[in-house]
Amino acid sequence: MTLTVLLLNACVAFTGFYIISKIYHSSLFNSYRLRSSVIGILAGALGLFLMYNAVEANDMVRVDLRHLPLVLLAFYGARFPLFIATLVIASTRFLFGMTEQAVIAFIATFIVSIGMLWIHRLLRERLFLQSIFLNVWALFIISIAVYINMGWSTAYVSLVLSIWMIGMLVGLLSSILTIDLEQTTRRAIEYKQSSERDHLTGLYNRRVWDRYTASIGQENRTYNVLALDIDHFKHVNDTYGHGNGDLVLQQFANILKVETRAHDTVARIGGEEFVILMYDLTPEKVDKVANRIRERIAAELFHLNDFPPIQITTSVGVAHGTSLPIKRMVDLADSALYQAKHEGRNQVVVSTYDTPQPIMT
Repeated sequence: MTLTVLLLNACVAFTGFYIISKIYHSSLFNSYRLRSSVIGILAGALGLFLMYNAVEANDMVRVDLRHLPLVLLAFYGARFPLFIATLVIASTRFLFGMTEQAVIAFIATFIVSIGMLWIHRLLRERLFLQSIFLNVWALFIISIAVYINMGWSTAYVSLVLSIWMIGMLVGLLSSILTIDLEQTTRRAIEYKQSSERDHLTGLYNRRVWDRYTASIGQENRTYNVLALDIDHFKHVNDTYGHGNGDLVLQQFANILKVETRAHDTVARIGGEEFVILMYDLTPEKVDKVANRIRERIAAELFHLNDFPPIQITTSVGVAHGTSLPIKRMVDLADSALYQAKHEGRNQVVVSTYDTPQPIMT
């Protein structure tokens, strides 16, 4: 009977593992805190269910697989959900009576979770070994807690052997499922990034730029498009080689990442051509931002392989407008960039929606 109940609980736990793992990897919740809370509560509810279907060793001692949801959360290193689930599982043990056994179970649950975090920190890159150790640690603490409650007896040995057999079996199966989900998710993220990101600089590519900006102009909102081009970049490639030209592009892109806001869209759309989308800046402010970027580029030392560091400059064309189609804005930015090049390079030209003629700064 004990073995049958534990097997049924294992099946429920296995299903819960799958559901929680899918939620953990989903983009259903925009808020990290909300998603973590939902995961923690679900894991705690799963632990509570397993407690309700526990094996009663005697009138006072109940044994179950409540530790399994904690193993899953520890495997992911999900500290906040793990804390919530631990608190739920440990506290709800008192629903079955305010006894000494409940106090021991409460303490044991927190010891299990704390030890799991330490194991995760040590073995986070060795997924299968980490999962095995998480299960072994939980079963070890559970065995000690049961021993404190029951003492050494034939019943204790029989119960603990059943717990270890079922616990390790379910732990192994759940580990395989969790690792498979984790690796599948990692590959999906890598594929998504490779399709959206420029392979050299890590910035968005032209396809993503076109997709993100497709609907711009349909809302009454002011925005700016900055078109940037590295001055005399062909000379860099011809003099130092294309490998060093790639290094210059990477360092140039890193500066753009640092000098723009988190919600700005930065993309590489050609060899040495970059674009930036910025919302809600006046012509004066966007002019300051563009010049700050230009000055930072001019002051930077770009490190090369087998050559001394070099300095480069950039020309920037800016289009400023409201409710203007993105294609028109890009054309305005390109025209302003062309004028900056024509006027001597290393400068910013701003073109506004209300001013047909570009204004050089």
